Amino acid sequence: MNKLIKFLKTIAYVLVTILSICLVAMTMLVVFAAQASEPTEPTALEREQARIQWIAEHGQYQPNPTEQAKQEAMAYTNIKQKELDYEKGKNRN
Repeated sequence: MNKLIKFLKTIAYVLVTILSICLVAMTMLVVFAAQASEPTEPTALEREQARIQWIAEHGQYQPNPTEQAKQEAMAYTNIKQKELDYEKGKNRN
């Protein structure tokens, strides 16, 4: 009987040790994953490089749009906003 109790205690100790190691490993993985997914604020150099890349790919943006261009942009923005609002309302139901 004494050997059985000693065996059960040993098994319980091994299981608890393995589970503790797994818990620590999972906690570390969650912490590392959370840190890796945090967005970082771009530096001034990164913003400037992004601006240069945008201009290279799309051309210089129009700094002073005409009145007609402003109206077209507002109309497009209103249409897109209505679409987003509709999708948002649809997802709530």
